[in-house]
Amino acid sequence: MTPHPAPSGDLLTIGDAIVKGVLASLEPLRFEATSDDRAHEAAFRLRYRAVVERNLADAAGFPDGLERDEFDSSAIQVVGWDGDRPVATCRLVLPMAGRSLPVEQDFGVEVPAADRTVEVGRMVVEREYRSPDHRMFMGLASCGWLCMRERGLTEVVAATPARLASMFVTLGFAVRALGPPRMYWGEERVPIHCDGLATIPRIRELWTLRR
Repeated sequence: MTPHPAPSGDLLTIGDAIVKGVLASLEPLRFEATSDDRAHEAAFRLRYRAVVERNLADAAGFPDGLERDEFDSSAIQVVGWDGDRPVATCRLVLPMAGRSLPVEQDFGVEVPAADRTVEVGRMVVEREYRSPDHRMFMGLASCGWLCMRERGLTEVVAATPARLASMFVTLGFAVRALGPPRMYWGEERVPIHCDGLATIPRIRELWTLRR
């Protein structure tokens, strides 16, 4: 007999438990939504260093050593900390009436369920904290999910290199392309959509295997 799918409320509860388990497993590293100017600056400085390291833009365009744009004033900045050292970051651009998300503007795509969709981007992990199991990415994603849940949001869009889109699938994320790739931020990227509810059963299975 084929089991009936869990109601969305049950799935959300399961998803919350999974990401809290991920965050607990990463301690003493901690992942937080930034709440002060110092933490914001730490996120922007990590982003600047990534731009320079990967030659994504001319460093001369960032005289203060900070990478930021017009979306940052209303975005959520997530930072991963090792003690007092910021070692990873990403940002969540929230849906706002009358304003398109960056991926809509830059790729000319239509975002499904726009009122429930966040754009995740500017993801950076310091070189010595990168690992084959992508634990820092999972920490950022887990903290980001809890931020989304507080606001009733369950869908994600992003502009990412194709190799990372494949990585997301390997990690259990239910992603699909929204349109063709194009050059964006110094490399070819593809606009993708991730269905949060569809992702939860996949992450649960993989997380159970890893535990």
